[in-house]
Amino acid sequence: MYIITLDMEQYDCPFINTSDDLEVSYYMTYWDFKDSKLVNRGYIFASSDEELQRSLEMLSRQPKFLELEVLERKKNMALVRTTIDFTDAMNAIRRNHGYIVGPFFVRKGKEIWHIGFDRKEDLENALCELSKKNNFIILKQTHLTIVDFSKVMEILPSLAKFVSSLEKFTFEERLIIEAALKHGFLEDPRNINLEELAKNLYISKSALSKKFRKVTKKIFQETYELLKNL
Repeated sequence: MYIITLDMEQYDCPFINTSDDLEVSYYMTYWDFKDSKLVNRGYIFASSDEELQRSLEMLSRQPKFLELEVLERKKNMALVRTTIDFTDAMNAIRRNHGYIVGPFFVRKGKEIWHIGFDRKEDLENALCELSKKNNFIILKQTHLTIVDFSKVMEILPSLAKFVSSLEKFTFEERLIIEAALKHGFLEDPRNINLEELAKNLYISKSALSKKFRKVTKKIFQETYELLKNL
């Protein structure tokens, strides 16, 4: 199995188009393919209640956007179910037997994709097609072999417990982890300070400091439990 992570720019993606104009992020975690349509379930995180409302309204007016249902809403965050037509990029992935293997994250006109292919030939053909109408950067590429899979099976009970613990991370905690890594907050020296990171997440410096310590403690605890079984 070949798994790649792409930093994508699509000209016809409703989520990218609206995130380019608004202070909003999309974190879509579940999906279903229905003919030439993609049904997503995930979160919208905006800088304010008003910006969230503008996002919902603007999404509904996008050309490829077919349906939006707000499942839950609290202040500047909403859990939604959306249905869109395939974008050109998604069509290229599907034509070459690709599939989504992780959540996608959209912000400021760019989208992080996690996609997989069973054969290297399919991966190469898909990337060739994507390059014709889309801009993208390959952030990561992994080849999962039978030997790799065997190692995973040996520690499967411990790994399953670890994954279960990760699923308990809240949407906000996941955003903090991603932003800290993406913006170089954990580098030495740091590429961004706590105050600048807080602005990117639309929260105060003091709130981020408290939340970051909580997230770090959880990561260390869960990682330690997994290491004990290796």
